[in-house]
Amino acid sequence: MGTVHALIRSLRRAVRLALMPRSARAPRPTTGARPVRPLSTHRDDTPIAAALLQWHARLNAERFGGALREIRVRVSRRMRSRLGHYAPAQRGAKPEIAISDRHVRRHGLAQAVETLLHEMVHQWQDESGLPLDHGAAFRRKAREVGIRPRATRVAD
Repeated sequence: MGTVHALIRSLRRAVRLALMPRSARAPRPTTGARPVRPLSTHRDDTPIAAALLQWHARLNAERFGGALREIRVRVSRRMRSRLGHYAPAQRGAKPEIAISDRHVRRHGLAQAVETLLHEMVHQWQDESGLPLDHGAAFRRKAREVGIRPRATRVAD
């Protein structure tokens, strides 16, 4: 049934385009990609984000020799299957680390700090010009900073 709906939508679009004047069909010049609007931490999660930011500074000094840049750390209420995420700078947005609020609630701050450290290894990859993956360089650095070198998803 979905294929039929897709076909109807594409036919409607084709008819619409055919009925438009040629000048309206011409592609419009673009001025570049629209900047990404950063997501924000819910006000109730601000204390957790502040604690995670302090942990970032502490772990950076202890485990990375202070080599990582200061970065935005936020708590996300949108994450459902991930524990955390590192987002490199793109389209005008600064890099950031997001930690799932579910993860913090279900597994506690200590586990969230371990996830933060995992994401900091991705930050290290990005700032070192390495690909963002879970390859050999990631695994080596993860062991070096004292975490298990594998990503874990929330099962429930």
